[in-house]
Amino acid sequence: MVERYRRRKGKPALLGNHQRCWLWGRHVVTETLRAARWTVLELHLSDRLPEDDLAFATEWSQAREVTLTIESFDRLTDLCHSREHQGFLAKMAAFPYDRVEDVLSAAKPGPLFGLLDGLQDPHNFGAVIRSAHVLGVDALFVPTHGQVEVTAQVARSSAGAVNHIPIAQADDVVVLAEQLRSLGIRVIGTSQRASQPISDSDLTRAAAIVIGNEGTGIRDELLAVCDELVTIPQFGAVESLNAAVSAGILFYEAQRQRALPGRSPIAERR
Repeated sequence: MVERYRRRKGKPALLGNHQRCWLWGRHVVTETLRAARWTVLELHLSDRLPEDDLAFATEWSQAREVTLTIESFDRLTDLCHSREHQGFLAKMAAFPYDRVEDVLSAAKPGPLFGLLDGLQDPHNFGAVIRSAHVLGVDALFVPTHGQVEVTAQVARSSAGAVNHIPIAQADDVVVLAEQLRSLGIRVIGTSQRASQPISDSDLTRAAAIVIGNEGTGIRDELLAVCDELVTIPQFGAVESLNAAVSAGILFYEAQRQRALPGRSPIAERR
């Protein structure tokens, strides 16, 4: 074991307990390092990695005073209890959620937001984050309670996209939806009971698209404050789409409309 650099400063709270604080995998770890948004407490790399990777990690760790330890592949496996780490392992602090007020004050004209109503599956949440980032969503809002947190598993499922899109927590997403409406941002819910297909909704204006819980969909209290309810046309025997798949379709449709000639986002009352 070779320790390249040791942190001298105090450590913030961990992402989770000892088992759940580890983020692993080459892509997600290197994305997290480069983004420099989420605090890394320790960095552990396999001694099998190419010298270029080790040199990058050494320079990064020295610049940020983070402990870097070079050790065996098997030792990394013991730490994270997985052989899928690809030689990259990081001990993470708690995820840095954005503040709702900061996201709204920094929003560009005609923003596109995602409002999640209590997703429970970390793979779903990670996939929604990944789609939102790739499809140009400006930020995601999630409830403080009843929603899976951003965990290492969520970060891996997002392929590192958690580092590149604002994710803000709200104590009450119903109150937040009403706040968005007061700012001229239309809140659009999805429901199988809706008669209007998503393609008939004007998504070129400022909008927040609501993604419901995997099992129960959007709560009635939140549906009641939506400006509009839409549906994704379906043709198969399965009753509904996965939440992450639905989110990808909805976000894509919004950007498809915004890319049409003469249908760029409209600056709304803020």
